[in-house]
Amino acid sequence: MSKLIRGVKKVEFFVFFFYSIPEMFLILAFIATLSGYDFSKNVIPMALISILISCCIEFFRFIDLHAFIRLFLQLFMVVTLMRLAFGIVFARATICAIISLLILQMTELVTINTSMILFHTNLQELQNNPLLWVPTIWFILIVLASLLFIIKKYDFSIFHQRIRSHNINVFSFSSYLIFTAFFTFGIIGSQLLTQEKTQSIYTIIAIFIFQALSILMVNELIKSRVRKTELSVYKESLKDINSLFTTVRSQRHDFSNHLQVLYIFAKQGENEKILLYIEQLIGQIKSVNQILISDNPGLSALLQTKVAQFEQEGISIELNIGSTLTDTNIPMIELNQIIGNLLDNAADAIKLAGYPSNQIFLQTIRKNNQVEIKVKNYRPIIPSHLQQKVFEYGFSTKPKHSGLGLAIITNLVKKNKGNLLLVSNETVGTEFTIIFPVAGGSKIEQKTS
Repeated sequence: MSKLIRGVKKVEFFVFFFYSIPEMFLILAFIATLSGYDFSKNVIPMALISILISCCIEFFRFIDLHAFIRLFLQLFMVVTLMRLAFGIVFARATICAIISLLILQMTELVTINTSMILFHTNLQELQNNPLLWVPTIWFILIVLASLLFIIKKYDFSIFHQRIRSHNINVFSFSSYLIFTAFFTFGIIGSQLLTQEKTQSIYTIIAIFIFQALSILMVNELIKSRVRKTELSVYKESLKDINSLFTTVRSQRHDFSNHLQVLYIFAKQGENEKILLYIEQLIGQIKSVNQILISDNPGLSALLQTKVAQFEQEGISIELNIGSTLTDTNIPMIELNQIIGNLLDNAADAIKLAGYPSNQIFLQTIRKNNQVEIKVKNYRPIIPSHLQQKVFEYGFSTKPKHSGLGLAIITNLVKKNKGNLLLVSNETVGTEFTIIFPVAGGSKIEQKTS
């Protein structure tokens, strides 16, 4: 009897080091990959976290905590450590952790059921036989590693969907669908495993009907949110255009006043005042002409609004519009989202840094079969260790900000087959460059740097 106990303890010790720890490492790798994070650069920290969590789980089992409490504590530890070690936001880490645990559950259910059928045994006998149990759990690791390899190879992440607005749902419909599928089959599989396949067919049908109805409901809710967001974007764009026309009408009204002033100066023989007044008018006309883009009223309205807004905040915009951007296939609203967010980010950075420089430069230019959009501010500089993180969903260097601005830009650029580049150093300043192909041009390789 004592030999049997010692043998069981040796198996448990073996399973802990050669299954529990690798299993936890794969779970963390799944979470990181599904979150859009490249864990290959931090394998050692992830391995240490895997050991720590595995030891804690064994301790929870030793003190005989309830299974539900153990699962909750495990989920809390995983999400917290992923946040602290790799900066993955809580909502994203939680969703990916739940999905990863469901993937693990499904893999274990299928593998263990298959082993029980092949070896004509039940679960308890399988666990008590090291010659059968060890190959079974190792096969689970092989399946998990294979799934991870496929997900990483094809760069799959449930958070790669296009971000439409700052009121974004925590997760998309596709991620909810994945979650529901794993959850449903997990319930059915666990019932079949624990109750030896006596689960009622009516209960299984009821589960499928309930989940199908919930999927339809969530899909309609998300569609409703999308339509509401698109409507608000159109209203904002229309507001900008109306503002532009109001400005043009007011300037036409002012033109008669300017003529009257010049007429009085001419009648009085004040030639110097006439010249000075005309020079001031020419300066205003040049400024207006930079903003008035006849074949792109949407962009013109946006720039008119931003110039007026930033002028009140003590920030000036220097415009160099070499391309009206009408030779691309990008919708006007999405183009305004990209440029507007870049300008807002530059202005926010200047204000947050205490106005080290109060100028923003916007340039659009066409080169061969491409158009370039450049937004630049000399200061502040983005530190090198943050230049990759600024594009991540939820990350922001500004307090109380959602961190969606650059994430929105990144997704819109990818959607329209463009390329987004960032240069930030003491010589150049902080410059974002976006390159799009012209209509009918070749696709640009997508990468963010």
